[in-house]
Amino acid sequence: MQRIYVDIDDVLSQTALAFTRILEESFGKRVGLEEITSFDLSVSFDLGPEELDAFMLEAHRPERLMEIEPMEGAVPVLDRWSERGWLIDVLTGRPPASTEVTRAWLDRHLVPHRELFFVDKYTRYDEAAWDGHGRVLQLEELHGDRYDLVVEDSLKTASYLAENTTARILLVDKPWNRDVSALPQPTVARLERCRDWTEIATFVP
Repeated sequence: MQRIYVDIDDVLSQTALAFTRILEESFGKRVGLEEITSFDLSVSFDLGPEELDAFMLEAHRPERLMEIEPMEGAVPVLDRWSERGWLIDVLTGRPPASTEVTRAWLDRHLVPHRELFFVDKYTRYDEAAWDGHGRVLQLEELHGDRYDLVVEDSLKTASYLAENTTARILLVDKPWNRDVSALPQPTVARLERCRDWTEIATFVP
């Protein structure tokens, strides 16, 4: 039985595309997907600290999150994996306050999964952020052999899991994760780059 970790933003959902639309509507700035070469949106979107805070508040409004379209082909692949009896957990670095809307989005798009976990992937949250939203996992809690397969787009998270878990790491190819020059070669060697869900499906027997 496979135990599978699947990220949400830009793995299950077309989040970056939705964010570029919000950026244009709210800030009058146009940025193409291929121009988002940094995971840090203050860099990719050229936003100051106050602008970034305002953008993130707008982007994480429930109505905005519910509007995001699923990634093409993701749900059919997960359906096949689920039919085989594989255990699929959805893990996200979103703010814990988005728990309710994230569950609603997964339900709306019939995303098969066993559990939804919020993970402090980027050391953003303290215990106050968890209040009323359940517990946020720390990356250290994913060490070892908890999962057999990981599907991620964050280079930082994928490389961390490559170095600290036994899972097979599928890195969904994005402009913001292509520069691996700062990583040790053994870590890079463990990252299996995939273009889309059609290709992701071919990596799993």
